[in-house]
Amino acid sequence: METEGIVGGIIASGGGTDANAIMGAYNIGFMPELKDLVLISTKAGAGCLAKAEKQNVESVVIECRDKQNVPDFNRRLGQFVKEKNIELLILAGCVWEIYPVEGVLVINIHPADTQKHGGRYMYGLRVHERVLSEITDVLYRELKTPEDDFETYVTVHEVGFPIDQGPVVMKAPVHIPKDIIMGLHKGTLSLKEAAEKLQKHVLEFEWIYLPAAVRASARKLIVEKGQGR
Repeated sequence: METEGIVGGIIASGGGTDANAIMGAYNIGFMPELKDLVLISTKAGAGCLAKAEKQNVESVVIECRDKQNVPDFNRRLGQFVKEKNIELLILAGCVWEIYPVEGVLVINIHPADTQKHGGRYMYGLRVHERVLSEITDVLYRELKTPEDDFETYVTVHEVGFPIDQGPVVMKAPVHIPKDIIMGLHKGTLSLKEAAEKLQKHVLEFEWIYLPAAVRASARKLIVEKGQGR
């Protein structure tokens, strides 16, 4: 089925490594469902803007400096989305709450199982610390040993309410390296140090899975449009 495709928007607030994975996949033709892509940075001078320039992807700054600014930020974001006819918004390291926009599908990537390790305040290292704390408890109760296999899950989901509980687009297991588990168990790694190692490990899988989830979400929108939604 031939289609005109849809316009996608990436929202990022920092260095933009996840955003870069999407832009790179788009540029090599992995996302034929997208006819255009734009990066929206919530911070002037953020690293994601430099990555967008290098990837030759249009970018814009819609700044949000603090929580009090979030409602106005969402108002300006909504206006921009309508002006650009964006139908798919991808949260790729966005630190601010995004309000629903009518007619727009919003998806987010979470570095763990959203059911067990999602919700408000679950971002950054906190997510990985929660995952590892549960593993530490399992080891303490001798339900498993450090030699057993442990996994976390990269999850891409539709944004809704409650936070992180929207329908899952893609959920993929990521094996946790033994040295992280053993270091935490023996006390040679603090919880924070182990979480930092796990965060870095999981991030490389995010770069693989996120472009595929974006494409799946875009395809869903195209199919729904074809059915006269």
